[in-house]
Amino acid sequence: MKLYDMDKQEWREGDFERGDKWRSEQVYRCDICHTKTNKWHMGGWPGKGPRHLCPGDRYVEHDDLESTLERHKRLSERVREYEKILRKADEIDRRGAEDMLNSLRAEKELLEEKIEGLREKFDGKLDDVKGASASAEIRGFPSRLEVCWRKGEVD
Repeated sequence: MKLYDMDKQEWREGDFERGDKWRSEQVYRCDICHTKTNKWHMGGWPGKGPRHLCPGDRYVEHDDLESTLERHKRLSERVREYEKILRKADEIDRRGAEDMLNSLRAEKELLEEKIEGLREKFDGKLDDVKGASASAEIRGFPSRLEVCWRKGEVD
């Protein structure tokens, strides 16, 4: 099986048409469910070009995981914003504000537990890697969602 080096754009030599598939030397991990693949598809809209399709994307748990990650991201942003406001505030009911922040932090932790549980359902079960070296570099492939996990908050 021919593996293409995506860094060198070797796929261009394959003269692929919309709907064709090939494998890369590099392995990619979905930022949502952490499923790995080295399979590429030609096509998409708009335009023609190489695309990744997550092997887990067809499962409802992937949608649930994606929406939970979105909720976690929004909540994380709110917590950071409120913490910043609280640090600068002079006259405020600090106890009430801290209680609210603690409640938001607890909600964040619950979402993190849910995320871990959902990711366990995918853990190694749907990986679609063929022909790649066991020592191949594993890279993230972004989803429609730019998740906070990339920033090192949770992994």
